[in-house]
Amino acid sequence: MRTSLTRTVTGAAVAAAAVLALAGPANARPLPPRVHTTLSIVESRNVIRAGHADVISGRLASRGIGLGKRVVYLDRVAGRTLVPVRAEITGPRGGVSFTVRPGVTARYELVYLGNDVFAPTHSGVVTVKVIR
Repeated sequence: MRTSLTRTVTGAAVAAAAVLALAGPANARPLPPRVHTTLSIVESRNVIRAGHADVISGRLASRGIGLGKRVVYLDRVAGRTLVPVRAEITGPRGGVSFTVRPGVTARYELVYLGNDVFAPTHSGVVTVKVIR
C-alpha cells in the first residue's frame, strides 16, 4: 500500500511540475516575433581553373534594407552537411564577399544565424566548377 501511495504522490508532483513548467512565470511576456530576413548569393564565375580564385558575394537584407555589421558564414555543402569555411561581417548596406580557391568542384551557401530582432536565414546554393 505504501508503494502505490508513493507512486501516486510522485506522479502528482511530476504532473504539477510539468504544468508549472509549461505555464511559465505569471509575469512572462511572449517574445515578439523576429523580423524576416533574406540572404542572396552570387558567384563571379561559373567555371574556374584549378588553383584560381572565385568570389562569392551576397546581401543580407530585411524589408529591402541592407543589414550592416552582421556576421554571415560561408559554408561548403558536402552531401547533406554544411562545412563552415569562413565568416565575415556585412558592410553598411548588407553586402558580404568571400574569395574561394577550391581544388575541385564545390558548392557553397551563405548563412545568417539571426539574433533577438532578426530571424535566421540562408541563401541558395552556388556551384563553383573547377576544371584542370
